[in-house]
Amino acid sequence: MQHYDFQNNIGFMVNRTAKTIVKAMDTELRKKVGITFGQWKVIVMLSNQNGLTQKEIADRLDLEGPTLIPIIDKIEKEGFVMRKVDPADRRNNRIYLTEKSNALWTKMVECALKIRQVSIREISEEDVVFMISILEKIRNNIKLEFDIDCSVNNTTKDSKTNTILVNTAASASIIDNTRVVAAPLGINEKQPIIERKISENGTNASQE
Repeated sequence: MQHYDFQNNIGFMVNRTAKTIVKAMDTELRKKVGITFGQWKVIVMLSNQNGLTQKEIADRLDLEGPTLIPIIDKIEKEGFVMRKVDPADRRNNRIYLTEKSNALWTKMVECALKIRQVSIREISEEDVVFMISILEKIRNNIKLEFDIDCSVNNTTKDSKTNTILVNTAASASIIDNTRVVAAPLGINEKQPIIERKISENGTNASQE
């Protein structure tokens, strides 16, 4: 039988690294904030677009509804989010962040930034950017060859800028009670960042 060194396979290495990052992030979030990585991903989606439906969150996180509902139930019970009936369609609930989430968001981001700092220790910013570029090329090569739709709804566009949404292991956001600031984890933190206001009813508007 032909030997196959799967442990040095690119896919195996990427998957193993991603799992390590997720595990470290989960540990930090549990210790510092009292939430899991899975719960944090939902909060991240809402920090970039408050008032999403459960289906919209599920689609953006590539989760099945039955998997997502217990997560939302838990963070609602803990006071991080609240459900409101959609006035345009009373069959739907929209999910909104609470003041508790806003108050603890900075601690959540500190966890993400700590993982970033540790993960790229002794690695130059140029190498980080190069690595991201290579991974994107690998992803695109596979998508084109096998006609795979791996799109993730992680960007939106407003009238002024392309707003970069936070995705699970590659980025981090900073929030206070009135503002969201998103900055990709894998890119130099000195690059321009996007700011948006959260209005009183929980919807987002562009920061002037």
